Amino acid sequence: MTSKIQNNGKTVFQSRRKLLKAGLSGLAYFSVAGLTVIPSRSQAATLNYDFVAETYNHTMVDGVILEAWRFRDLAGSSGPGAIDAGIVALEGDTININLSNNLNQTINFSIPGFINSPTILAAGANTTISFTAPAAGTYLFRDDFSGEKGAALGLSGPMVIMPAGGAQQLYTGATTFDQQYTLVLNDFDDRLNTATANAQSYDLAQFEPNYFFVNGMSYPDTSSDAETRVVMSLNDEIAIRFVNAGLLAHSMHFHGYHVKVISRDRVLETQVIDKDTVLVKPGECVDVMLSVKQTGIFPLHTHYIPAVTANGVYVNPYGGALMILDA
Repeated sequence: MTSKIQNNGKTVFQSRRKLLKAGLSGLAYFSVAGLTVIPSRSQAATLNYDFVAETYNHTMVDGVILEAWRFRDLAGSSGPGAIDAGIVALEGDTININLSNNLNQTINFSIPGFINSPTILAAGANTTISFTAPAAGTYLFRDDFSGEKGAALGLSGPMVIMPAGGAQQLYTGATTFDQQYTLVLNDFDDRLNTATANAQSYDLAQFEPNYFFVNGMSYPDTSSDAETRVVMSLNDEIAIRFVNAGLLAHSMHFHGYHVKVISRDRVLETQVIDKDTVLVKPGECVDVMLSVKQTGIFPLHTHYIPAVTANGVYVNPYGGALMILDA
């Protein structure tokens, strides 16, 4: 079930799950009402998360059910869209993650570019990972121990760090934005999911995904969820954080608008130019700014054509990594 709500005069779409999530309090939830929420405080805080690594059944947009892996926030979904774990914090916050491994194999918890020597966690074990929130930017947390298999099965999530003080900026001194969206890209090859569920081997050199997601959803679900339908108004400045948690590169193509690439893995671009297509490599976090110069409804999608399909079916009645820009 979806509903429309008004947010500062703007219509946004919200699922029943989001309405329930918005009613929860006391934790740094990744978002409510479709936007990545900026903590409204000026001082550092201590944020506690209880995450579990586990298997679960993921229903594809065409009704197929595949077993996959995930990090899940035991307090309730804290990631964007249908992603079950995510982190939003300010620079300098203390973050404590109590992690339990309910998978039948060893994993770790890595944040590339920040936590590069993670603690290894055996099946059935648990540990606490504590760190001070790093410099403002977009990060990917994931299991590196199982290599590409963990990424291909979905064992990852986004981490957004805002400037100290909670300014609406990608980093201190950057252009102020009106709204921000975090869009996590990943994909499944159903042969790998099926083989893993049946304790069978699979050669990842043969990996060829046939289901594609943004925030754990495929089109048309992305068009009605508040965290994947990018709702904006004329003259808005919109920050979009792409996080590629999968194994394929995606060239994200904007209809109707151009964007400026601000940073890749938190390294600022030396030449910022207008682009309508932005490459996001596997494991990469790319932050862009979109200036809303016209109204209308336009698609945002990957230029890797198979990724706008679901098991070979193209867009109608359902597809893959395709979203709606709604101004």
